[in-house]
Amino acid sequence: MGIFARFFGLQEPTDKAIRLVRSMVLLMPTMAATFMISTTFWMIFLATQIGGGDLMTGLPKVGVLVIIQLVLRTFLDYPSGALGDYIGQRFVIATSLACYAIAFWLASTIDVGTPYIYFVAIYVIMGIGQSQESGAWGAWFDNNYRVAMPHDKDRKMYGVMQGRTGMIFQLVSTLVLLPGAWLVALYTERWVFRFQAIMSLLLAIAVIRVVRDFPEAEALRKKQNAASGGYLRILRDGLKFLGSSRFVFFSIMGETILFATGVVWWEILLFPLYFIYILSYVGISGFRTLVFIPNVAAQERSGIWSRRFDPIKWVPRLRLLQFCGFFFYVLLSATTFAFKPPTLEEAHMITVFLPLTNVPLFEVPAESVVPLTLIFIIFTFGDFLGAFGDVLSQRVFIDVIPNRIRNSFYSLRPTLVILCAIPLIWFFSAFLPLYGFGPSFALISIVALSGAALVKVGFSYPVPKAKDIEITIEGMPATESPQYP
Repeated sequence: MGIFARFFGLQEPTDKAIRLVRSMVLLMPTMAATFMISTTFWMIFLATQIGGGDLMTGLPKVGVLVIIQLVLRTFLDYPSGALGDYIGQRFVIATSLACYAIAFWLASTIDVGTPYIYFVAIYVIMGIGQSQESGAWGAWFDNNYRVAMPHDKDRKMYGVMQGRTGMIFQLVSTLVLLPGAWLVALYTERWVFRFQAIMSLLLAIAVIRVVRDFPEAEALRKKQNAASGGYLRILRDGLKFLGSSRFVFFSIMGETILFATGVVWWEILLFPLYFIYILSYVGISGFRTLVFIPNVAAQERSGIWSRRFDPIKWVPRLRLLQFCGFFFYVLLSATTFAFKPPTLEEAHMITVFLPLTNVPLFEVPAESVVPLTLIFIIFTFGDFLGAFGDVLSQRVFIDVIPNRIRNSFYSLRPTLVILCAIPLIWFFSAFLPLYGFGPSFALISIVALSGAALVKVGFSYPVPKAKDIEITIEGMPATESPQYP
């Protein structure tokens, strides 16, 4: 058994499983480094340019841009997913990476005086790319995993592999945060955006060469496309599947509401929260690095420990406790109410430098040490519980969703999340500058609670099984096709 297979927890892996793992090991770290390197300053930089040099002035305008992007994704996500089911995922993934390359290059040209229409173009092109990518990676991997590892009957090895894969992505994402801030200090944000544009284009070429279906998975896709009536039938069947059972409907709609608060968190709440307490890019990158380090272990352990837990019992509980869940927002609300962020004028900065250099490794206002410690604890426990819940949930849904509509349904889920998130983003982008973080977190916790309640309702019903599992098994050689339970 190959070293990759052992690391990812695969027992008696087939040659196909090892090839699948190698493809992921090649692409995932590179993609993590390419896209995460600018996340600390992407939104802050754009909002500051739009606001004429003031972050909070530009925040409502960024909220409008995010809504434009999400509306576009609402129209394109699901059709793009169905297209991936019909022609194969590698083509839509490559298209998405090409869109990212264009968007990053445009971002490298903006300034304080840049017309607003340029910012609109960046968010539109980025939205097109996100809609193409949405669900495609997961669909490609799951479809081919079912072909490569049919003897993983209870999907426990799949859960371990998901945990280890998440760990790699989190580890690389952590390691590039500080270098991203250093590159900004040495060069500029625009230089980093140009670097991302070039890397995105190279990744698009790599995807065309590497991301391929196994013959059995491709044959099944073509057979089902011929029998199903084509692209439009896939679109219709994916929508019908949402209402195919009470389990699917309530659990998906509950996660939709819950994850919609995560979109608001990422697009509107997170980086302004960092900035008001930390006040510098290097400090934000350093703090995010500290936050990500335990998350690397959490991602890896979530796959291992999830083997001991019953998903039906634990997924609803974890959705209540997880990152961007009800208790997460309640605790953040209490923290921001209790600790006022310092202003730049009154802050006493604590700076740690790399040994024997003048390069700052970490800096933070002394006044923010206590609230940031609390935020670190909240993030760490929330991330672990969220990763744990995701692995358990995916163990269930891999055998619930038919291969024929997997990409389209994986794209339908974020489409529903976006539809739910759009009014929330509009509301909180205006509410946050007026009333602050404490009331904002308190309100959004109520939304997260309603989503967790629906997940609980969904998991109280029987879990259906995808009808095409038997078809997948029949397409495998006899030596590789033990029966599913």
